[in-house]
Amino acid sequence: MRRSQDRSRRIATLDPETDHREITSLFYLDFATIMLLQAVTGNLMTFAVPRMSRILSATGQFERHAAKRFVDTSLLTGAVLEHGLQPGPGRDAARHVNAMHRKYPIHPDDFIAVGCDAPLMSLEIADRFGWREVSAIEREALRIHYSAEARAFGSHRPLPGTLPEMRAFREEYLQEQIAYEPQNRRLADGFMTYVATLVPRPLRPPATSVLLAQVEPRVLEGCGYPVPSGSRKRISDGLMRAIGRLGPAPDPVPGKPSPVDRIVASVYPHGWTLNDLGPVPGERHRC
Repeated sequence: MRRSQDRSRRIATLDPETDHREITSLFYLDFATIMLLQAVTGNLMTFAVPRMSRILSATGQFERHAAKRFVDTSLLTGAVLEHGLQPGPGRDAARHVNAMHRKYPIHPDDFIAVGCDAPLMSLEIADRFGWREVSAIEREALRIHYSAEARAFGSHRPLPGTLPEMRAFREEYLQEQIAYEPQNRRLADGFMTYVATLVPRPLRPPATSVLLAQVEPRVLEGCGYPVPSGSRKRISDGLMRAIGRLGPAPDPVPGKPSPVDRIVASVYPHGWTLNDLGPVPGERHRC
């Protein structure tokens, strides 16, 4: 817990405007044990919107290469978070994502919705299940970081300028855009099958159930999943709170692979380059 206290003290000395990447990194280190849920809520939101799910299904990534898609996304967003958008690995990663996005007819509102969803859901998860309170500095830092990332990844418009405005945009967007189509469920099934492999085998069925119970009912319905019962939701809430109260995961041990390193190695056992990241060559790229 000492390292976590050190992180909190460090965050309190930083300026969200100039230090948003460091603050965001420290935030995710402190709440790492519960942030798999953000990957689930974020991806299922994109699957529940046909305008996005048609494009995602056309790439074949989630239905046939879910592990690669998950790892590639983590590597690309991680490069931007670690290095920023100055010349170097962060800018190279952002340009790579931007080039991939230009291949598809992505609606401008979809960029904004995805850009808003990541900080909003990360903060909500930390607020509901985290072991400590989230500071105003962290909230503003996540807003600024994801705003910069969205523009770098291809958004033609900036994200709304405050978290309440982001919530209002996201709410209206989901109300208007969620609708079930068959590919929504295929995408969700492919992704959730992969997510189950990220937890120990005996825990896989209950873990999937716990995570899905935290997804918004309208998103679940848009993905073709049933809305959980009240009792299942209460059980899920309790388990997530118990995990969150355990506090942050241990700091990485120098010289030993971290859990993230092991996940990356499962897809790229011999290492990777930027050109390895993205849709598999020869897959469909039409919508």
